[in-house]
Amino acid sequence: MGNLEISSFRVVNFRNIKDSGWIPLENVTAFVGRNESGKTALLRALHKFNPAVSEPYNPQREFPRDRFTRDFKDNGGEWPVCHVEFIPSEEFQGKLVDMFGGDRIIEKIICTRYYDGSLNIDYLPAIVYEAVSPETISNALSIFEKGIRRLSSDEPENKDELEAVKKSLFNFSEQYIEHIKSINDLRSEEGVALLQKMITEINQQSTLLSADLVETLIDSLQPLLDHAKMPSPLERAEELVIESLPVFIYFENYGILDSAIYLPRFIEDLKQNSEDSRLRTINAMFKHVTLTAEEILTLGSEQASRAKHNNQPVTPEMIAADKMQKELRAVKLNSASLDITERFEKWWQQRRHKIKYHADGDYFRIWVSDDRRPGVEIELEERSAGFQWFFSFYLVFLVESDEGHKEAVLLLDEPGRSLHPTAQQELIAFFEELSKNNKIIYTTHSPFLIDGQNLHRAHPVTEDPTGHSNISIGEWPSDRETIFPLWAATGYSMVAELFARGKNVLVEGLSDYLYIQALSMMLSALGKEKLPKDVYIAPCGGTKNMGYMASLFLSHRVAPVILLDGDEAGRIRRDSLLKKLYTGHENKILMLDDIFSIEECEIEDIVGKETIFGALSEYLGTEINIESGGKKEEKLNSQIQSAVIEIGRELPVTWKIDIARIVVRSWANDDPSKISSDILDRGEQLISNINNKFSSES
Repeated sequence: MGNLEISSFRVVNFRNIKDSGWIPLENVTAFVGRNESGKTALLRALHKFNPAVSEPYNPQREFPRDRFTRDFKDNGGEWPVCHVEFIPSEEFQGKLVDMFGGDRIIEKIICTRYYDGSLNIDYLPAIVYEAVSPETISNALSIFEKGIRRLSSDEPENKDELEAVKKSLFNFSEQYIEHIKSINDLRSEEGVALLQKMITEINQQSTLLSADLVETLIDSLQPLLDHAKMPSPLERAEELVIESLPVFIYFENYGILDSAIYLPRFIEDLKQNSEDSRLRTINAMFKHVTLTAEEILTLGSEQASRAKHNNQPVTPEMIAADKMQKELRAVKLNSASLDITERFEKWWQQRRHKIKYHADGDYFRIWVSDDRRPGVEIELEERSAGFQWFFSFYLVFLVESDEGHKEAVLLLDEPGRSLHPTAQQELIAFFEELSKNNKIIYTTHSPFLIDGQNLHRAHPVTEDPTGHSNISIGEWPSDRETIFPLWAATGYSMVAELFARGKNVLVEGLSDYLYIQALSMMLSALGKEKLPKDVYIAPCGGTKNMGYMASLFLSHRVAPVILLDGDEAGRIRRDSLLKKLYTGHENKILMLDDIFSIEECEIEDIVGKETIFGALSEYLGTEINIESGGKKEEKLNSQIQSAVIEIGRELPVTWKIDIARIVVRSWANDDPSKISSDILDRGEQLISNINNKFSSES
């Protein structure tokens, strides 16, 4: 970063923002909110604080409309718009210490831009302004008067002249001694004017009798005048701060380039509306080429064609001149094409591209080819929307940051909204890299453009009932629509982290997850084999979803272990997986009936009938006879259903999960050593089989 690093900002009196409050900034900061909530207004207000290309505040359009008639007066010099807090670098702090003396370190600099464009600068800790006291003039005049009294002449005939000189000099001195009383600081327009006037007037009173005395006074006043004219430490510090302010570059989707630009129309449109975002991007491209649209037109014009059109002879000189002009244009465009291709490759890494600028008569065209079809040039507008956005944004950034000669702060309004979600995730990584040299602030609706690992960087923007914007810092508002992208980003981050793990076990439902985790914890407490910390259990919400979940993991080159019940649904899912997805990963599928040699074994069989029926009684609020419920040879879950039917009750769809919660809660409150050894043995057998699937990989 540069000499001044932006750390926070605050917007006031701008459109629907009454007062945003201080908003802290990270290297990358996102604003999330509905349309019309004020996200764009935040960026616009900050951009105009110090834009790379001049764009002043427009109070007629930007001052809150409901207060404009009542409050806005004159040119807006009394109305602040944007406060920005900067942290000075150590080098910059050293310069300030040299200016002000002492060892005081300026920790923060707060700059405030007003509607009239004026800038106020405050320092923390505050700098006490030391005025240039006029007392030195009083002392000089006191000495001057003593000299007047000592004036004498050896010639008697000069006596009247001497008295006249003394009187005039005394009058001069007394006049300015009185005048000085009204001045507090010589380093002011009034103080400088006073000193200049004194020197001029006293110089006019110099005679043979008073020359030495006048010269002595001028020698006292001239250094004071020189010192008063010099900028104060505060003025010099202000100049240094203004020189070091980072520029702000704003970019929105509307600034995407066209592949074919009709130069005469562009030139005319630019004169009419130079602030149009699309025209601004086109203009940035021409600046990169180091040619204006007018120059490209001129270099492409042909004297020979004009002469022929006017029925004039075409001379060899005309043809030669036309040839040289077109050659110069071609050389410049080719050079710029090579330069932009090389630079852009460092930004856009999805594919290598070759960019070609080409002028054809009144048209300027952009052609793009890539490494997959290197000989095929396609118009820019036929490339992906994501590529168009990246290329257009890059041109604006490249040109405007170079023009500013500063470390730029990038303000991106809805960046990459046309990108595929995976490309949006890559855009986050790109922002991280870019933020090493440039702060990035952006708005978005997309959960894929929110960094789920750094949610503190995202600030929700909402609109209150009065239509004013509120920016949430350190907490999320209750508005579900506003924070939906944040929810989604959180979920995506959690799932992405799960995919990144190498040791995952997919189970059918939440009850499987609860039982396995609880069994592992009890076994760990007893010093028996447990699940390692790097093994993650993921419930899929039923066998029907296991294929989808498995395919998601496999797309990340992770083949999770799949644990299936030994019932018919489990066998169908196993056969389906082995036909396609798990071809080559057959050893990653575990069937409970294979592990325990129990026909149609389900997770409840590991827990045991006694424990399950005890939890069932608690769940239903009535004692369930463990001997009831159909034939003993039936599988456990069928016995449970029969027992419930016998008492005239019906189990809800979620009964397995509810029973699992009751069982696991009771285990958590018991001493693990008092848990049935049969349950623990079956649990250890299951966990050992799971662990073996991972140990066989190493």
